[in-house]
Amino acid sequence: MGDFMEQIFNSLTQLIKEHNNILIMTHKNPDFDGMGSALGLQQIIYSFKKESYICMNNSELNNSLKKSYNLIKENNLYFNVVKKSNVDKLIDDNTLLIILDTHKKEMTEMPELIDKVNNIVVIDHHIKNKDYIKDYKLSYINESLSSTVEFMANYIKYLNKKIDSLFATFMLVGLEIDTNNFRLKTTDKTYEAAAYLIQLGADNILKQELLQENKDSYVKRQKLIEKSFMINKNMTLCILDNKIYENKDLASIAEELLQFEKVEASFVIGRIAKDIIGISARSIGKINVEEIMAKLGGGGHYTEAATQIKEKTIIEVERLLIDTIKEEK
Repeated sequence: MGDFMEQIFNSLTQLIKEHNNILIMTHKNPDFDGMGSALGLQQIIYSFKKESYICMNNSELNNSLKKSYNLIKENNLYFNVVKKSNVDKLIDDNTLLIILDTHKKEMTEMPELIDKVNNIVVIDHHIKNKDYIKDYKLSYINESLSSTVEFMANYIKYLNKKIDSLFATFMLVGLEIDTNNFRLKTTDKTYEAAAYLIQLGADNILKQELLQENKDSYVKRQKLIEKSFMINKNMTLCILDNKIYENKDLASIAEELLQFEKVEASFVIGRIAKDIIGISARSIGKINVEEIMAKLGGGGHYTEAATQIKEKTIIEVERLLIDTIKEEK
């Protein structure tokens, strides 16, 4: 491990030890990378004999995360959360807010906290957007990381701490999802992080159970994939119907489209709210989809990005995307 990473880990540890009220927050519609990292970090903070709270608004949780929270309760494991209605009681001059898996204010679970808390830490693995959080005590945004879990696994290892095997499992799930089963954004460090989580007791069988999905959902997704088409020689596009979908639905279709011959980048367009159209983009690594999504107001990673566009139809968004791709070329 290099001196720079040791400095980051030491600075983070010092900030944790200096503050009493510690809030942990990830992005809206949390996933296993953000939430797995948050749970791992909460265990670290607890080992320092300090309380922390994971900020959870009213986001709709996917079934896998719901299963995870039920398992935490069944096993009576330490797990502190705070809702929007109660979070102000925890804010004073000694509050530390640690933001994981995003660096854009509007994407966080409770954006208003960023204006209320003076001491902020940002840890993320996405390409730095121009709208990044600028007022911070410590910021580490590294697009070469596979996931935020990779950072957190290395931090746990550096501190020589132990976490419950259940939390290690959740972190391993996050690592695998963000790398599309080690097919994207994967380096030797990614495998080392996965191996370390297994050393901590991550359960491969439980991991698979958490990732299992409803058969009807799978069949429905395959029918949508059948309607995808190539928009040029190496990019494919899938346009969903006018029903409202979750972001994860768009993302999973985009990831599946990468398995087909000649596809180097995939895009999925679908309605994610009454007045919001989402685009999810994936790449095998030859095409920078983050640049394309950034031009449409979004962002992400070289191989994984997304955007949300308000008050336009699906057809209008399709035209915007295709025009943007043509400009890029």
